[in-house]
Amino acid sequence: MIFQYRFQLTQPENKPIPSFWAYRLYAWMLEQLSSEIGNEMHQQGERPISQYVYFDRQRGASYWVINLLNDEMAEWFSPILNQAEQINLHCGTIRIEKSSADCVYQPELFLEQGTQTSSNKTELTFLTPTAFRQAGRYVIFPQEQLLIQSLVLRWNNLFPEYLLADEDVIHALVQGVHTVDYSLNSTRYSLKMNRIPSFCGKVILESKLSQPLQELWQTLLAFAPYSGIGIKTALGMGGVCVE
Repeated sequence: MIFQYRFQLTQPENKPIPSFWAYRLYAWMLEQLSSEIGNEMHQQGERPISQYVYFDRQRGASYWVINLLNDEMAEWFSPILNQAEQINLHCGTIRIEKSSADCVYQPELFLEQGTQTSSNKTELTFLTPTAFRQAGRYVIFPQEQLLIQSLVLRWNNLFPEYLLADEDVIHALVQGVHTVDYSLNSTRYSLKMNRIPSFCGKVILESKLSQPLQELWQTLLAFAPYSGIGIKTALGMGGVCVE
């Protein structure tokens, strides 16, 4: 099952918390683990966790969203997050003002949501810097193929019992989803000594698919806010909201 934590954060002087502090918060989470588990996390390639920090301009508040994508991550990190009230980082102290935790039984809930949503237009908001890697280069536009491939890869890693392995189906899905409008900004995500080329903003996607493929597409969209999209979602990139 998936656990999603959502924290409202503040720091002295009430300044917005930058999105790249998500990497520092992730490092703090690892420091709370035993050395044995921490080393195991460092050695893992694709980590079954996504997390990010974003500033909500309408509410004037910063939020930290953490998705623990399997039972092992929940076992390791839930005790830490359940008790968190204040986080001391090298860059300053962060207070947790409000918190919530939700449990999602997987993957049946996403499959059910896929059958319940009929709209063929979706607004996808990239809340934090997002990027893809293709042929050794960063791609800073949400191409339909890369977006769908990212979601399918994460789905297959988490839910091998519901494997999406039919290349013809994936190809048909890519051919049936198109970008009809967007409002995006290029940006950089600071990670250690690197500034990764990326983008933020909104994109509107329209789908023209058969009913089974439409349900598959809606299932992946329901999954996206938990899995994240693109690269380095465990380190603060690729946080998305779907409407």
